[in-house]
Amino acid sequence: MFIIKKPFDNNMSVTRGLIFSLVSIIPAMILGLISYIILGGVTSSPDSSNFMYGPCYGVPFSIIIISFIYGLKEQPELE
Repeated sequence: MFIIKKPFDNNMSVTRGLIFSLVSIIPAMILGLISYIILGGVTSSPDSSNFMYGPCYGVPFSIIIISFIYGLKEQPELE
């Protein structure tokens, strides 16, 4: 159905991937914050020893990368 086929040969797919990733930044940060709170992160302490890298970096960046890859996929032409 969707096939990644030489993504940088088609400028439209790269542009679509960039737009998808830019649009997903705010929801990714919100989901990162929610996952930080659910996993027991302390929101009142500014101490760096309480920092969790997975929810703060892993969740948002993985969502942004997945949305970029989704934008690179070719979609069938509609007639």
